[in-house]
Amino acid sequence: MDQSADFIIFLGRFHPLFLHLPIGFLVLGFILEFVSRKEKYRSLRPAVGFTLFLGAVSALITAILGLMLATDGGYSEDLLAIHQWLGIGLVVFAFGAWFIYTRKEKKQDPKLEKAYVGLLSLMMVFLGGAGHYGGSLTHGTTYLTQYMPDGMRALAGLPQQQRGFKPIENIEEAVVFEDIVHPILEMRCNSCHNASKKKGELQMHTVDYLKKGGESGPVFVAGQPLDSEMIKRIHLPESDDDHMPPKGKTQLTPGQVALLEWWIAEGAPFDKKVAELKTNSEIDDILLTLADPDANKTEVELLLAEGVEEADPEKVKEIKSKGVMIKPLSNNENWLQVTLNKSLPVDELLAEIAEAFPNQVTWLDIKDSPVTDEGFASVAKMTNLTRLRAEKTSITDKAMGHIKELPYLEFLNIYGTKVGDEGVLALGDLGNLRSLYVWDSRVTKQGAKQLEEKLNKLEVNLGFEVTVVDSLTVQVVPVKGE
Repeated sequence: MDQSADFIIFLGRFHPLFLHLPIGFLVLGFILEFVSRKEKYRSLRPAVGFTLFLGAVSALITAILGLMLATDGGYSEDLLAIHQWLGIGLVVFAFGAWFIYTRKEKKQDPKLEKAYVGLLSLMMVFLGGAGHYGGSLTHGTTYLTQYMPDGMRALAGLPQQQRGFKPIENIEEAVVFEDIVHPILEMRCNSCHNASKKKGELQMHTVDYLKKGGESGPVFVAGQPLDSEMIKRIHLPESDDDHMPPKGKTQLTPGQVALLEWWIAEGAPFDKKVAELKTNSEIDDILLTLADPDANKTEVELLLAEGVEEADPEKVKEIKSKGVMIKPLSNNENWLQVTLNKSLPVDELLAEIAEAFPNQVTWLDIKDSPVTDEGFASVAKMTNLTRLRAEKTSITDKAMGHIKELPYLEFLNIYGTKVGDEGVLALGDLGNLRSLYVWDSRVTKQGAKQLEEKLNKLEVNLGFEVTVVDSLTVQVVPVKGE
């Protein structure tokens, strides 16, 4: 019996695969019916009956598979009943429209024509209704209206909806579940676990249902986040069938996971405020972002988020015509990434680029090019530069002297250059510098360590050391400053 039930559910899960067939065929048949009434498209007339027949048969198969899928449970009984009857009605009207079509084409009876048009119209009404309620079962009742523009919501008589980030004005007084945990569940979990769709017999949209749990038992164990089903499933590989949210859905951020684990670790209270629970520095930092999304962002992140004015399109076109690769950092931003190769007069072009786009260039790639120390004087004029690749060039310490005041420089690669300790130590005021690649240069371990001590968030990469332990073992470890 169990195997028979499983096989029925197995077949039922093909319902989503087949349901698009009747939609396509029946809509096409409806369109063909009225288009083919025009003399110009009269040749399409014979296709109407065949298309309606395919739509009716595929609707019948889809309905049968849907009834099988319903045995799996986990859906709102009311919505499911409406969806099922609309689907059955759709099958009846689709076959009815096809049957009457074949008769009226032979007899040319006006009464049959009226009946045909009526059945065709009811077929489309039931198709739309079945599709709508099917979508509500799968995605929730607000799926269609969730992102509806405010003007359309007003016309439809729907309340205006709060969108985007809603800051918490007083973190200490915020109720942890209501103000912090529930919004996370609402965004990432409730689309599959609500009154309309109870995946795994679990609903999470109210406190009572959340406490009740699902077919696998409780979703959380107060005080024990790592033993809580909710947290276990979040940490499963995304490819795992039990991972939550499912693959393809928007995943929780590390901060959201940390907040859920903290809430459970503190006993999963539903009425306590932040001030009543213990926190650590990690949770404090995350909580700060709930009051101000920019609270923990670096200067570079804030700069890039703020944006910059658009570069002159004519100047971009002119410089690109000289062989320079210029691309926007992303489709929606004016920040530019610029690449120059070794066949170009790099120093000359850097001067032109610095003059044309002093604010817009944020990524610059001049690796393996004939750039000189003097050319770096132009690089220093690109005041919003965050990433600079100049590896395998002939630059020396003098070049570092030019760029030592780039305020937002985060990444610098000078591997394979003639830069030494004096040059990198000149970068000691670059507070945003995070990654510096200097292997196969003249920088020593002592110089790297001295710079890291001054810039405590900087990691200097000196390359790797290969050590032969024995005939079968070779160790490769990154070189650190001493």
